[in-house]
Amino acid sequence: MIIIKIFLLLILTLGFLIFSFSLKLKNFQILGVIFGYIILFFFILNPQYSDKVANYFGIGLGVNLIIYISLAVLSLINIILFVDTKTNKDAITKITRKMGLDNAKRCE
Repeated sequence: MIIIKIFLLLILTLGFLIFSFSLKLKNFQILGVIFGYIILFFFILNPQYSDKVANYFGIGLGVNLIIYISLAVLSLINIILFVDTKTNKDAITKITRKMGLDNAKRCE
């Protein structure tokens, strides 16, 4: 059991470091990442507490609670990425149209 805990903590720490140093995050995003990291770190070291928290919310097992929270967070990330992609696509379309019109005016 100790080996898997060490492995999970290493993966979690590596992901946290890559995420925090590779992106320019806003303060509330940094706090959210740190808060999530601390909670996951705590539940990996003390899995019995995730069962207690899950029972408080009426969920049978702590693993189910973590899966439900993960699904909610991943869905939120998916929506955010979709909106960002749509915004970027619209911006690229506007820039391309403007460049096309500018090039057409120069050719006349």
